[in-house]
Amino acid sequence: MKITSFNVTDVGYHYIGLRVIGAMSAADRDEQTKTISRSVLKFARDRAIRLMLPEPKSNYETVGEKVCQELVHFEFADATRNKGYVLTEAGTQALSLLDGKQYVELRRLMASVHLRTYSNLFAVVRAHISFGEILSPIVESGKNLDVRYLSSLLTPTFNGAAEGEAINLLDEIKGKSAKAIEDALREIILEELVPGANLGVPLFRAMCDRLISLRLLNITKVANNHGEFSKSYSPCTEGEGNRKWHNPLETTVPNFGRYLIYLSEPNMEDRETRDCFLEAVNTAFSTLKSQAGYYDLPDVRDLVCKNLMMPEAAFDEGINALLDAGRPPVTLGLTYDRITGRRKPLVRARETTQIFNLITRS
Repeated sequence: MKITSFNVTDVGYHYIGLRVIGAMSAADRDEQTKTISRSVLKFARDRAIRLMLPEPKSNYETVGEKVCQELVHFEFADATRNKGYVLTEAGTQALSLLDGKQYVELRRLMASVHLRTYSNLFAVVRAHISFGEILSPIVESGKNLDVRYLSSLLTPTFNGAAEGEAINLLDEIKGKSAKAIEDALREIILEELVPGANLGVPLFRAMCDRLISLRLLNITKVANNHGEFSKSYSPCTEGEGNRKWHNPLETTVPNFGRYLIYLSEPNMEDRETRDCFLEAVNTAFSTLKSQAGYYDLPDVRDLVCKNLMMPEAAFDEGINALLDAGRPPVTLGLTYDRITGRRKPLVRARETTQIFNLITRS
């Protein structure tokens, strides 16, 4: 089947669903879904407060039912009962991993079930691994939207055919806003790189957010001689270019067959991995410009993750591991004006929870 949900953008919503159904197995369906919706809203609001991001615009009223439907798709929940949802044996096992804080095993399970359940999500992951990256154009407001400019934004995807694509698009986008033009460009790029997946741009954005939460995708912003782009890429591989922390996961995908993917799972408790990570952080420092001796932590995160092919969340785990060392090799700081949803600060939770988006050598 194809994933169609726009509002389940984080695998954390599924974990909430597992816990609610597990605790409310005797409740009716309406009570279960409303409880999940309220819990997801609290989860989203608490995260926004913790990261100093704007409060979520959605009230998440429909997300509870969406989460339950997906848990049924994953065969984690059963909806055949008239009264409400109940966890299956597989769902109970997933909840046991969650409650036992066996997060690596849980992430592997969720990655596998997503890949084999949703054909278009599987296609997006494979496209990122096959092409190395997908560059989604960012259109500048006030820019002269001529064939030359549009062709430049399309060149990373279409190469010599970019001008023809730009000419075909020109009449369609006349009079439209920069945002609408940006979406039109991204639409034809998705049709080219992920054919047959029926991906609209809003669904692709929502899917990317979920894939980030699954640690199957990273997103950064880049600029080159063609323009400015949102670059999405997978830290996973299909066997080539593996690092020490790439571990195999085999699953069976409908209409495809056996699929072997190597998940990027750095263990920051491993000394060799931590040393390699610190070396990559120092390399990033030598590449970037500092301000008052500090470097922008999201910029460092982008460079290190691409260099080491590791998920964004693993970078944060690595920095926290370095800070827990006897003599931490890095020091953190904070500036409030650089925090965005795509450039999240690092969270450090000890006696109190603090956030940081600046980093420097100690």
